[in-house]
Amino acid sequence: MAKFEKEIKVLNINVEETISKLKKIGAKDKGEKEQKIYTYDIPTIYYRYLEIKSLLKSDNDLLINVSIDKLNVLLDEFEDLIDNDALDRICREMKLKEIKDLVSMKKQEILERIESSKTFNNIIKEELINPNKWIRLRKSNDKIELTVKHIYKKSEDNIQKVKEYEITVSDFEETNKILASIGIIRRNYQEKIRHSFKYKNADIEIDIWPLLDPYMEIECDDENTITEILKELEFEDKEIVSINTERLYKRKNIDVLKISDLKF
Repeated sequence: MAKFEKEIKVLNINVEETISKLKKIGAKDKGEKEQKIYTYDIPTIYYRYLEIKSLLKSDNDLLINVSIDKLNVLLDEFEDLIDNDALDRICREMKLKEIKDLVSMKKQEILERIESSKTFNNIIKEELINPNKWIRLRKSNDKIELTVKHIYKKSEDNIQKVKEYEITVSDFEETNKILASIGIIRRNYQEKIRHSFKYKNADIEIDIWPLLDPYMEIECDDENTITEILKELEFEDKEIVSINTERLYKRKNIDVLKISDLKF
């Protein structure tokens, strides 16, 4: 089942001082973790689009239903990646109120609506790997989790919206081999140190990455709780952002996507 969270990062923190503050306000210390992470790219948006169109032309009802399910996932990503003006233009060309209305139609009508929008077809040709969605295999001490993580670019507030599907698996390297065997090849391997806390139904993490200054991350489904925690920690004057770690590296002119092994 998908889990939706909102999250923020507090940058350039002092690790020992922050841990002391968290303990002082009563946050539960869940310990320090040495994390090993494999990340994998989802197949490109344009490749998946071509596959969906091909399946929709099938006479096999099962394949058609599968393709519509795939289209629903694809449109969720596409809608978040493109600007609203382009999205409005696509909907006008397809004569839709919302682009996701496509998935409620029959296969022939879906194909006709897709082909009717020059804007949609021009834009989707340029959409390759979604930088905001990936698969993560992570080992935290003895716990191993496989996650699909989608960070939404568009948001109604300044706090990042994140959707995750996560399961626990038993073997780090064997799961890596399973993913490789079905064609999902890892992008890179990363290591970091994480200090974890729980407070007011929020997950609070202090992350230490190679080549980055330490930061604190607060994840919760309630924006007010995040604001309260920041106030209790007296962090209102700190630099608070809602961006992913990749963009933090880019601030230092480091393209982490080009580093196959990121270690201390």
